[in-house]
Amino acid sequence: MLSGYTANEEAEALLEWKSSLHNQNPSPLLPSWAVSDPVNATTSPCNWSGISCNKAGRVASINLIGTGLRGMLEQFSFSSFPLLSYLNLSTNQLFGAIPPRISSLSELKYLDLSANCLNGSIPEEIGNLKSLVYLRLTKNQLSGTLPPSIVNLTGLNFLNLSNNWLSGFIPEEIGLLRSLHTLGLSQNQFSGSIPPSIGNLSNLDFLYVRDNRFSGSIPEEIGNLKSLSCLRLGKNQISGSVPRSIGNLSNLECLYLHKNQLSGFISQEIGTLVKLIKLLLYENNFIGNLPHNICQGGSFEYLSVRDNHFEGQILKNLRNCTSLVRVRLERNQFTGNISEEFGIHPNLKFLDLSNNKFYGPISSNFVKCPQLGTLKIAGNDIDGIIFPEIGNSTQLHELDLSSNHLVGEIPLELGKLSSLYRLMLNGNKLSGSVPLELGSLTQLEYLDLSGNRFSKLVPETLGHWLQLHYLNLSNNEFSQGIPVQLGDLVQLSELDLSCNLFRGEIRLK
Repeated sequence: MLSGYTANEEAEALLEWKSSLHNQNPSPLLPSWAVSDPVNATTSPCNWSGISCNKAGRVASINLIGTGLRGMLEQFSFSSFPLLSYLNLSTNQLFGAIPPRISSLSELKYLDLSANCLNGSIPEEIGNLKSLVYLRLTKNQLSGTLPPSIVNLTGLNFLNLSNNWLSGFIPEEIGLLRSLHTLGLSQNQFSGSIPPSIGNLSNLDFLYVRDNRFSGSIPEEIGNLKSLSCLRLGKNQISGSVPRSIGNLSNLECLYLHKNQLSGFISQEIGTLVKLIKLLLYENNFIGNLPHNICQGGSFEYLSVRDNHFEGQILKNLRNCTSLVRVRLERNQFTGNISEEFGIHPNLKFLDLSNNKFYGPISSNFVKCPQLGTLKIAGNDIDGIIFPEIGNSTQLHELDLSSNHLVGEIPLELGKLSSLYRLMLNGNKLSGSVPLELGSLTQLEYLDLSGNRFSKLVPETLGHWLQLHYLNLSNNEFSQGIPVQLGDLVQLSELDLSCNLFRGEIRLK
């Protein structure tokens, strides 16, 4: 049986820590934390909120997530809880350092101090918590290097230190943590190379090291992580080519390599990753073709390869990829006849093909993408007319067909796109009048019709664009007077009417 002294010691330690906290709310902080028998001065904390005890009545778990705690861990008597196995103080306002005395929690298996304001370094003594399975210190202000002793925690299956100010190298000994399923080091200031020993973590499911200062190449050994489902290396300074061994990661669902200094060809083996859902390669220096079978698994949804030097007929490779949701191919050297090679994508919401070498008329398949909200094909060699059926794409809120070779008039049906807030048709060979029906686009915020051959603007159209803040009608052949309805556009901050044939007085309401 538990002695009254032991129960009192744990209760007193908790009450002492509570008294050191700053209550930020009008209601009492942890009101259930009180002495239950003031006469005999004895109490048990087992019924207090956030406290759970084992069968012997000893405190085994403290869970105070998001309870408004503001104070320091320095006042917490860790040594009073030798049987504590679970400690969660996340999403509070704790500040100051993590005390080295935390190592006295020799039975601790779960430690979560995330989403606080803790600073200073991670104490070396944390490596003494040999029973630890779960360690999460994300979203604090921790600095300094990773303590070498952390590799002593060989039972860890979850380690996440993301969103701090940690720096220095990742030790080669990280490969000793063979029980890890999740390793998160993202959004810190780590530097140096990713150690090849990372390939020893054969149970790893998630590897997150994005947004640091890692350099060097991706180690070939990363292909040993056969359980890996998500690999995030984006926003570093990693260079060299992508190792072919990544094709061994048969369980991979997301691969993020964006915003690095990677170069060379993308291995065709990536096309064998049948579980792949997201592939982000944007802002690198890749060349050549993307794998032709990139969508063979049937679950591929997100592709962003913008700002590289890719080439080839990518649309043909994606033609039967009906699972696509978001595609960004802009600023590459892709080619192909857009009207023949673009498929039907019922789940597609975002498509940007801008600044490539696509040609041919606009594909009628665009209107067979019922969820399409953003369509950008600017800066290609697209010709022909804007077909009237585009008015059926009622989910469109952004349409950019600028800097192509489109001819004819703006179809009246464009006025059906009631959700449209950005419309860019500039830099084409469009002519005729700006139709009255465009006045129905009451959500319009940005309109650029410059660099065409328009000759007439229906004044009544203008007055309905009350959300418009940018209007560019320059370099056309408008010849009537400047419409007084421009004065109704109270949100307008940029207006360009230059290089037209406007005449008469400038009379605004």
